[in-house]
Amino acid sequence: MKGLVIFDCDGVLTEDDSSWQLLHKYFGSSDSHVAELYKKNIISYLDWMKIDIILMIKSWGRPIARRLVEEILSKTKVRPESYAVFKMLKQYDFIVGIISSGIDILVKRICRDVGADICLYNELLFINDELVPGGKSWVPLLEKPYIVNSIARSLGIGMERVAYVGDSEWDEEVFKVVGLPIAMNTCSNCFNARSYVNNLWEVVDIVKEHFSKF
Repeated sequence: MKGLVIFDCDGVLTEDDSSWQLLHKYFGSSDSHVAELYKKNIISYLDWMKIDIILMIKSWGRPIARRLVEEILSKTKVRPESYAVFKMLKQYDFIVGIISSGIDILVKRICRDVGADICLYNELLFINDELVPGGKSWVPLLEKPYIVNSIARSLGIGMERVAYVGDSEWDEEVFKVVGLPIAMNTCSNCFNARSYVNNLWEVVDIVKEHFSKF
C-alpha cells in the first residue's frame, strides 16, 4: 500500500455540514452553548451527545422514533464525486477510510456506498426504537488525532504517509499530526492545512503528488 487517506464525513463527503445539526434543525433545538462546554473540557463528548438528545426530545415534545431519525438523515446528499474518488484512490493502492464524529445511521450508509476500508462514527442509543439520551462516543471530536494515529500504527503506516481531509476548526489538531493535511475551501478556520480544495476531485491529484515522494 502507498499510504492511508482518511476523510471526515459531514461537510466533506456530504453537502450538509453536520448530521447533528440536521437533527437539531428538524426538531427545533440548539446546542451552541453545550459545544463551548465541550471545547473547554468541562463535559465529555458523551455528555454532549446526551445533552443534545435531551434538547431534541424536549423541543420535539414527544418521543422520537428511530424511523424518523433515519428519514431525516436519509435526505443528506453525498457529494456525487465521492464514489469515483474513493474508487480511484483504492485503485492507486491507498487504504481509504472515513473517521467521523457524525451519527452512525448516516456514516455507515456512506461508508458502505463509497466502499470505505475503515469506518468509524458515533452511535445513537435507541430503546424499543425510541431515541434516548446516551450512545457510544467512538470518535470524540477532540480525540481524533489519537484515533487517526492509532489506526495508522495498527496498519504499520507512519504519520508522514497519512492524508486527512477535513472541513472545520475541529479538524485543526488532526491537521497538525498527519503528513498531508487537506481542507475544504469552505473552512474559514482551517489554518493548519497544507492544501485547500474546492471539490474532492482535487484530492486525488494532491494525494498522488505527495505520495510520489515515497
